[in-house]
Amino acid sequence: MFYLRMAVRGLRRCGQRSMLCMLICLASVLLLHLYAGNLEDLEQMRKNLPEAMEVTAKICNLDGSMDHGLKIKEELLSKLLKSESVAEPAASVQLLADIRAPGAGDRKRVPALEAVGVNCLKGAGDLRPEDVFLPEGTTLAFLASDERKCLADRALLEDKGYRTGDRMVLDLFCYRYGDYHEVFCEPLEQCEYEIAGMVDAGGAEYPELILPLGAVRDSYARAGYPFLANSFSFVVKNPLELNAFKEEMHSLGFLPVSVGAELHYEGNALVVRDESFIKAAERIEENLTLLRGFLPLILFITAGAGYLTAHLFIQDRRQEYALFRSMGLGRVKSGLVFSAEYLLLTAAGCGLGTLCARAAVPESGPRLLAVAAVSMGCCIPGMLAAFVSMSRRGVMQLLARKD
Repeated sequence: MFYLRMAVRGLRRCGQRSMLCMLICLASVLLLHLYAGNLEDLEQMRKNLPEAMEVTAKICNLDGSMDHGLKIKEELLSKLLKSESVAEPAASVQLLADIRAPGAGDRKRVPALEAVGVNCLKGAGDLRPEDVFLPEGTTLAFLASDERKCLADRALLEDKGYRTGDRMVLDLFCYRYGDYHEVFCEPLEQCEYEIAGMVDAGGAEYPELILPLGAVRDSYARAGYPFLANSFSFVVKNPLELNAFKEEMHSLGFLPVSVGAELHYEGNALVVRDESFIKAAERIEENLTLLRGFLPLILFITAGAGYLTAHLFIQDRRQEYALFRSMGLGRVKSGLVFSAEYLLLTAAGCGLGTLCARAAVPESGPRLLAVAAVSMGCCIPGMLAAFVSMSRRGVMQLLARKD
């Protein structure tokens, strides 16, 4: 209590000098907050970059001229759907179909209705969720299943006299590929589907029938045909690990696009649209590296300000220190009196700086404590160095010298 009482008296007696010391500490705290805030903002920007700027990828043929109508093997499709690096996968297989009327005989001609098997709405072209009309309480989750449900064009249903919830028999035809780039259309299966909803997208292009991909795969299996998806696109789940993602895709057999390659239907190349993301990430990393490089300078300035403040504080109070020494107080006890006073000034300056920073950035609680601790940590060594320098001098030397 003695040291605290003497420190408070000293602060009252030297109000202007105490205020100057507090302002220097406050400025040091605000400088550290400005630096830490910019560093934290850049790190948060890097963390949020994948959400703000998606990296998409799609399968195409080797020369990059086709991303639909491809031959994507079922084994490769399954690996991609199970991959931890793939998010929001959109696969599709193109079909032809016709609605079989009750009592109709075997169909002799190729049907004219376009159909597609998809695992999500994005695989069906330019459709949006608001273009699909579903009964209340139902969702599009059935597209990712093997249920025999479908979406149908509103005009088609009105023409055929069907409504949502009705069941209709479909003649499905699939595309088959020859050895010399030929494409054949062959019967796949006759099966019954429930109409789960209607589609009306105005002028957008989309197939008249949209079926679940799993149900179409089952039809291929029953027909004895090898399943081939015709398109596949997705979002890279963690763009911050692009190198690991590309290594995984290479291990699956994907090749980079080669413009000079021959035209074929094999979907064995991958196009990753990561140029904008890489440029943005590189800029953020460059700024982070530059800002981190300033850390030693910032700490040096803060520590220097702490030492200079302590040195001026001690030099101004050297006569009082000498008086305490002449009254019989030892070096340690005399130093503790002024140490307590200086620590109170430093704590008050750091507290004011922290309050100002808190008012500017209310959500930066952990950072406030860290910056206050660093600021105090930079001031204390300066104080100790200044007191050690002064304590080495004798009483008469302190009274005689003014610098």
